[in-house]
Amino acid sequence: MKLRFNEGMKNTATKNKFLLVALLSTLVAVGVHLYLTSHYYGLKFGTIEGTSVCNINEVMNCDAVTASKYSAFLGIPIALWGAITNLILLYFIAVSRFNLVQDKDKTSRYALMFSGITLLASLVMGAISTTMENLCIFCLSAYALSIIGFVSLWMGTDDKSIATLSEDVKDVFSAERWVAGFVVAIPALAFLGNLMYLESQGFSKIAKLAEEKVAYWQVSPVQSFDATKGLSLQKGTMEPVMTIVEFADFRCPHCKHAAPPLHAFTKSHPDVKLIFKPFPLDGTCNEAITGGGDGISCGLASAVMCAEKLANKGWVAHDYFFDNQMEIIQSSNLDKNLEDVSKSAGLSLEELKACVKDPATQELIRNMAAEGKTAQIQGTPAVFVNGKVLSGGQLIPVLEAAYQTLKK
Repeated sequence: MKLRFNEGMKNTATKNKFLLVALLSTLVAVGVHLYLTSHYYGLKFGTIEGTSVCNINEVMNCDAVTASKYSAFLGIPIALWGAITNLILLYFIAVSRFNLVQDKDKTSRYALMFSGITLLASLVMGAISTTMENLCIFCLSAYALSIIGFVSLWMGTDDKSIATLSEDVKDVFSAERWVAGFVVAIPALAFLGNLMYLESQGFSKIAKLAEEKVAYWQVSPVQSFDATKGLSLQKGTMEPVMTIVEFADFRCPHCKHAAPPLHAFTKSHPDVKLIFKPFPLDGTCNEAITGGGDGISCGLASAVMCAEKLANKGWVAHDYFFDNQMEIIQSSNLDKNLEDVSKSAGLSLEELKACVKDPATQELIRNMAAEGKTAQIQGTPAVFVNGKVLSGGQLIPVLEAAYQTLKK
């Protein structure tokens, strides 16, 4: 009798360890999904600053994945669905692990069922990921955590027979209706959470705004831009259906916010091409700006084009200047900026400085700024799609709306 008691205690302790692993993995999964939810909103609505921590390389790029059509379901970020489901799962595991319910075994089976839902969703999203050119390291970690959580719950749950699980499901509609309440809570909380965020940030009418911006864009006059001048970005090799031309200044805060959504959108659509053209808000090299200037914005623009000319690292310099915009604004020292970017991009400082001072480079910057002046740019960033100005074109919903009209 004592031997059986000891075996039972040992078995319970082992199962509790597995439940603890499930609890911890689910807790981490909640954190991952909340980060991805925040990243989704920040990127979609242009409030994100700088390069995402999970943009590791051209393949492992969270921004591109977030900008894809698979990042939301029913207009709600997939990450928010995941966060809420995992929070509810966390509750079930916790009350089972710490014996806070009368029927611990039954509750742990319900936790197993919820875990099965997250695992199924992860398998579906994982399958979709195999069809995409970009991957998200945080998304992959969420998939892995769902597997760990499910396996741990399976090992920590007693009596997992089909008959028992079937009875548990039947009880959801009778004696255990509180469980059904948690199931209904998932979509309810997802819709409510999404709505509350959009309302609080003033984005609740983004679909209507996008429709209005696209309608204005469709009737705008076509401008002519030299596609050979500027930085070019396209994920695919096909003829672009949509060509985005962006004019920006490296010391413009709004331009910094515009860069991640524009890049992410382009990288998630192989038939979209992005052309970046410097438009320094500096009279030193831009005739559209009156009152002169300190020449720094012009120098930064020249440095980016030189980085591209010298080592095909124009986008590296582009990202560096935006990522370090505040320090650049505060220092007001072009020589230091050139020294810093040369180290970051792996360029020869002497060659970079020589290229920046080259009259040909300065003429290139003036010519691109002149294109913006001819197009009657009112401020930066200025976004043109297929030659027509697209107000609000730094927002992914607006870009996506314009893209869909071109695909019809």
